Parts: sequence; C-alpha cells; structure tokens
Amino acid sequence: MRKNVKQQLALRVLSTAALMAMVSSIATAAFADTYDLNKGSVDILAANGEQRITQWEDKDNNLCVKDDKGEIRNRLDDDITLTTKNEATDKTETTDETETTDKTKPTSNTVTIDAKEGNTANVTLQDVHIEVDTTEAKSGAIEIKGDGDTNLELNGDNTVLTTNSTAEEHAAIEKADPYGKGTLTIKDDVNDDGSKKTGKKTGTDADTTGTLLAGGYHMAAAIGGGSLSYREDSLADTSNITITGGEITAVAGDDGAAAIGGGSDGTGKNIRIEGNAHVTALAKSGAGIGGGTGGGNSITITDNAVVNARSYFDAAIGGGDDAGRYNSPNTITISGNATVTAESDESSAIGDGRYGNASDLTINIEKNANVTAISSYDCPAIGTPRSIDATTTTINITGGTVNAINSIGSDYRPDDGTGDTSPAIGAVIAANRGATCNVNINSSTGDTVVNAYIYGKGSGTAIGSTIRNYNDITHEEEYQYVPADSVSYKADGSSHFGERNSAIVNCYNNATVEKHWLDNLPTIKDTNTVAYFDYSHTIKGGTLTKVVHNRKYMEEHPEEIVDITKLKDEDLHDWQLVGKVVEPTTEKDGYADYICSIDKCGQTKHVVLPKLTPEPSEPDVPGDNTPDTPNKPDTPKQPDGTTPAPVTPDAPVQDVTAPATDTTADAAVVPADAQNVVQDAKPEAAAAASTAAPTAPTAAAALPQTGANWLAVVGSALSGLFLLAAGFVLDRKNRRMN
Repeated sequence: MRKNVKQQLALRVLSTAALMAMVSSIATAAFADTYDLNKGSVDILAANGEQRITQWEDKDNNLCVKDDKGEIRNRLDDDITLTTKNEATDKTETTDETETTDKTKPTSNTVTIDAKEGNTANVTLQDVHIEVDTTEAKSGAIEIKGDGDTNLELNGDNTVLTTNSTAEEHAAIEKADPYGKGTLTIKDDVNDDGSKKTGKKTGTDADTTGTLLAGGYHMAAAIGGGSLSYREDSLADTSNITITGGEITAVAGDDGAAAIGGGSDGTGKNIRIEGNAHVTALAKSGAGIGGGTGGGNSITITDNAVVNARSYFDAAIGGGDDAGRYNSPNTITISGNATVTAESDESSAIGDGRYGNASDLTINIEKNANVTAISSYDCPAIGTPRSIDATTTTINITGGTVNAINSIGSDYRPDDGTGDTSPAIGAVIAANRGATCNVNINSSTGDTVVNAYIYGKGSGTAIGSTIRNYNDITHEEEYQYVPADSVSYKADGSSHFGERNSAIVNCYNNATVEKHWLDNLPTIKDTNTVAYFDYSHTIKGGTLTKVVHNRKYMEEHPEEIVDITKLKDEDLHDWQLVGKVVEPTTEKDGYADYICSIDKCGQTKHVVLPKLTPEPSEPDVPGDNTPDTPNKPDTPKQPDGTTPAPVTPDAPVQDVTAPATDTTADAAVVPADAQNVVQDAKPEAAAAASTAAPTAPTAAAALPQTGANWLAVVGSALSGLFLLAAGFVLDRKNRRMN
C-alpha cells in the first residue's frame, strides 16, 4: 500500500513538472516577435521586470498596429526585433505575378526606448533603415531614455540618419542626460540569424557581423547628445555609452558635435569601446569620440577593439573646442589589445581640443595597445595644444606601441614644418600661468615601444613640453623646450623604465607623412562634415636622434647589440670601449671611456682607474755568516774480491681496478680556452659553469659476486606451493559449511 502511494506521488510531481515546462516553452516562444517599422513608430518600455511594446499606426488618434495576434498595444515581449526589411518591403510587378525582392526600405518612423531604473531593455536592430527629420519628430531617430539599461543588438546592415532645423536638434541615436543617465550598450553578440558566434571568420558557416551607420546633423551627434543649447534642459550632454561589437560608423553634424559623444556645447562622459568592436568616428568641429564643444571625460578603448577616429578642428579622441570652459577633468585610457588610429588637422589627435584646457588631462596607454596619433597646426599628437592656468597634463605610457607625429602642416603653417614647435607627445604651455606637464614612460604593464616624430624642420623636443612666452619688447613669441625626465637616463646610467618588461623610446626629427586619398566615404544627410575628409596620413621616415632603453629590451633584441655577452648584471647598456685604456701609474689615475653601442643611445661612461700604490722596498739582506755545509763523505768502495749485493728491479705497474669505496677523483683541469669563455660571459654563465658536475672516473668498480645457494631457492618454492594448496582446501570446506 505504501509503495503505491509513493508511486502516485512521483507521477503527480513528474506531470506537474512537464506541464510547467510546456507552459514555459509556450510563453518563451511568444516573447520574441519581429516588428516592421514601416508600419508605424514604436515605443518600448522596460519596467517592473517586464518589457512591453506599442506600435502606433496613428498616435494622435490613439490607433495601434494590428497583426495576427491582435493589437500591438502594451504587448509583453522580452526580446524585441525591429526591421524595415520583409517580404512586403519592396515589390516589383510583372505580367504574371508579383515578385518580392529582398531590399530594405527607409522609414521616417521613430523608436523610443525607456528603461526604468533597475530594468533592462533588449532590442535587436535587424536590417533597419531610418531617416528622420527631427524637427517634425521632435526626437532622435532612436531615442534612449531612463535610468535603466538598454541593449541594442546589431544584425544585418542598419542605417540611422537625421536631418533637422535649429528648432529641434536631435542625435540620430540620441542618449541625452536630461532624459536619464542609464546605460546604452551597442553590441553584436549573435549572428544575423540569431545563432551564437563561433569565432570563425571565413567559410560558409562563418560568423556574420552586424553593422551600423549613424549620421548626425548640424549641431547634433551621431550617437549621443543633441543640441538645443539655448534651453535650460539642453540635450547636448551625454554619458554612459558602451560599444562592444559590430562595425559602427558614426559621422557627426558639422557644427560643434561629436560623432560619438556630446552635441554642440555638450560633454561626453564615460564612453567605452571594447570587446571586438570596430568603430570609425568622424567629426568636423567636435571630437570624434568625446566632447562636442565641451570636454570628453572617462573615455576608454580596450580589449580587441579597433578604432579609427578623426576630427578636423578638435581632438579625434578627447575634448572639443572649449573643453576647458567646463572645468571637467578629462581622462582617456587605451588598453588591452586595442588598435587606435587618431588624427586631427588642427588639434591634438588624442587629448584636448584646439583651444586647450582649463582643467587637468590624463592620458593612459597600457598593456598591449597599438596607438598611432597624427596632429597638425603646431599641436602635440598626444597631449594638450594650449595648457593654461594651473592645470596639469599627465601622460602615462606603461605598455604597448605608440607612434606619434606633431604638426604635419596646415593652412596656417608652412608645409615644411618650420613653424612647428610643439612636441609629438606632451604639452604646449603658456609661460607664467602655473601649468605643468608630466610624461611618464615605463614598462609596468607590458612591453613598451615609443616612436616620437618631429615633422619636417620643426623645432622642439620630441617628448616633453614647449613653454611659450610672448616678449613685449620684440613682440614675438619665445620658446623654451623641456624634455621629459623619463626620456633621459639617471645619473648612474639607468633608465626610468624599470625592468619588469622591455622598453625603448626612439626620437626622430625631419619626419614626413604620406597622404592617402579616401574613397567610399559614408553618405549621410550632413554632407559638410564628410567634405572635410579628403585623405588620411601615415608616418614616414625621419632621422633618429635619440634612443633610451632598458636592459630588458636589450636582452629581448640581441640583434641590436654588438656583443650581449659583455653585459653585466649591473649594466643597462652595451658598453663599448672608446679609444685606449689609460693605465694608472703611481703618480696619477688612469681612465677608460665607454659608449653604449646601441645606435643613437648616446649614453657614455667614464671609469676612473685609481693610481697605483707603490710596494714597500725589501730590507737589505745582512752579511752571509752561515757556516759552509760540510762535504758529503764519499761512498766507501767495495773491497776487492767481494760480491756486490743484488739489485731488486722495479715492480711492474699493475692495472688494478680501484675499490668501490675509493671513488673520489682529482678535480678536473679546465683548459685555458674554457676558462676564458667563462670569464668573458655573463656572471650567470660563470655561476652555471662553477656548479657543473665533476668529471666521472675513468673506470667503473667491478660488481660483487653473490654466490647464490640454489637448493634453498627450490625449497622455498615448494613450501609456497604447499601453503597455497592448503588454503584452497580450507576455503572450499568453509564454503560447503556455509
């Protein structure tokens, strides 16, 4: 009876679980629909742990779009997909039938996503093409609101463009701080068909990459802030934007807006590009990534991200025109395995905008990042073009590879660089205003390579500061060049780089660039921005003027060193003798001069050889009064007739094996040539030689003869067999009894 009760209870539990699983599967299938934006604008609300969608056919008249499930009004859907591409998108009529083509049709309908605090909105853009006049829509093409989190997944090819008038300046994908300070994450976590990515890049089953072209207009960003700067609730400021995947091209409006970041007069804060994202950001007046007219703060590019950023008037990555007016410290970090190319025509490529800063700037390049920075108009490629008041520019390069060139010529300076005075990495500082610049280079986070170039006939130091002072008498600017301490050696000949990883800095002058004309530029509504980017640049050549390195670099690059075996543990350089050694005497010191053999290092060492101390003279030997040694007596002669004693011959040499207990061999004699090798090698090599095993004896000891008794062996075997048989019988008897 009890057994039947247990069986019934088990059946009830299993049936209940099966029913719940069926219900759950049915619910999940219903919560993942695709909505055609051509049919109407969409409002998405994430609140109370749910996500709901409403699609408007006529919002003014409170009419919603209907599908086979009924009216799309406040419909529960936790995984929404939006598209403008379906079987009814574009039709071509024929005589026999209606053909459907696979095209994406532009729409002027908008998307508004409102994620309340503590909630997450998940929306997929699947081949979306939106072109919106924000003056009519009074919002961005895609509007991100709320203090919660919004995730935009990119599948297929997506385009989001805007036009506007000064009455309503909204970004294409607008995330304005007055609408909420939640997060916006643009990602590409799955393939276009929704399958998980495998990492395969080629072949029929290769991963697909979602794309996005976002175009701002006039004073509005492509992704980030709008404008409306004349209003108290300006939409220009933006924050908390992250891009983790996909191929994103963002082009700003032409007047003071960033491509990704703030709109005109706006700031861009906490912008991250990470994962496997590929980002191209173009701006005319405003940063490529960062601030519009305002500053860009907490900009991070990391992981395997690839970024190509460009601005004409302002920083490619960092601040806009008047970043300093906002008194907001600016921090830029490039880390991981990120690859960054930044270029500005009239500002620093990475740093502050053309009018400099009135707040502190910190730039960090770390780990294995690969950075190329190209600037123009007498500006550092990495740093601050005009540092005023009591501000500090701090540049920390602790790993990665950095290539930077200053001032490649512009409309305001000669093309040969004669008017250029700024460093490639550092700051231009106004004299007597309290501003400072610190460039710290070491190997604390990874191998470090820095190549700093001075363009053409430009003056100044490659890494450091240029201090400008206006002479009231001559009415001309005067310049003082201050190299960074980190690119000079310490008094003892050591570098500032440390020895955790390898580090080297190469300084060049007379460098040039090569122009590359750009084709296939993105097409957006604001053509004024794209018109400024006819070509890009790459750094070419230059004359190597200075090298600074650490020992770790020398060990990892022996091809650059004349004889690495001459290095000692205490040396950081490959010292080569210059001239001859002046030997010391008892009257004066000697000396020897050395120079580091690595090209253009220039570090020298003068070694003083102390004068010799004269040896004390030997005292006079007193007169020899020692008595003469007595003569040895003659050997007595054998008497005549006596037989001489027989002489015993020497015993023959016996080839006897040494006993096993006497195996100690005399120390092996090291040939003279081997001794010289040890002396010339590194100390660690000599130590290894001193601990080597001694030479083995020439003959091994003979094995002892045991003389085993075979009768005892046979007896032991028979006894073992008897015991086994007895055990078998007893075991069998025991089994029968049981």
